[in-house]
Amino acid sequence: MKTFKDKVAIVTGGGGDGIGHHLVMELARRGAKVAFCDIANREASEAKLAEIKADFYSEQVDMGDKGAINVFVDNVIAHFGHIDLLINNAGIALGDLTFGEASEQDFEKITNINYWGVIHTTQRCYQHLLSRPEAAIVNLSSSQGILALPYLVPYCTTKFAVRGFTDSLRAEHRIRGIHNLTLHTVHPGAVATNITLNADHHNSSTKHFHAELQKGTQPSAAANIILRGVQKNVGRIFISDGRVQDILARLMPSGYVSVVRWLMRMRGIAIR
Repeated sequence: MKTFKDKVAIVTGGGGDGIGHHLVMELARRGAKVAFCDIANREASEAKLAEIKADFYSEQVDMGDKGAINVFVDNVIAHFGHIDLLINNAGIALGDLTFGEASEQDFEKITNINYWGVIHTTQRCYQHLLSRPEAAIVNLSSSQGILALPYLVPYCTTKFAVRGFTDSLRAEHRIRGIHNLTLHTVHPGAVATNITLNADHHNSSTKHFHAELQKGTQPSAAANIILRGVQKNVGRIFISDGRVQDILARLMPSGYVSVVRWLMRMRGIAIR
């Protein structure tokens, strides 16, 4: 996608002050018409978009609700007439907990939002995007969609699934010769958001994990990295230490766990 000017973009999870918010704002600055949704905290994004006189549409949507997703996409089509860009940004983390502490309800909640939310939104938008001369789908996985970490089993499970879905669909497009609709997987490492504090479960390491995130890439910079990757048709877009984690997983596919254990001990993270 060479330019975002006059494109219609959908961004899920565009409220608050994280990567989604900055994607919404940067797309609008670049001349895109932006539709975004979130389950809460849309007001700040709406106010800032209004300040720059952006053409936008916003709706409250629970990404675990397929019916709400369908209504949202239908409303975007009715409002703008078409879709050129879909960015599946919405996602949650459960927090610091062992597999034995994670309930069936925990797994269902994170899977419905992080995985099924991506699938349902993509399926609803897919035919519309295919019909456009230039279109893109961007799915946010994580560096933990490449390098699995302890105490994040439900989160890693969903982010590996998002990676597999996107990579497989990209391969299918290449085999079928579909070039007008590109596929992009985003693998952020440490980004200075509040995803850890907003999680459902907190433990002795929550404050440490949050502090480590704050040392990472700012959400505004992450948004620019993502959009630059889309323009350059980069299949896998890495942010912060995401690429380092990818290299570690490739070089030490099973041995990296020893490195993780050593880092946890060096940083004083409790091993429960």
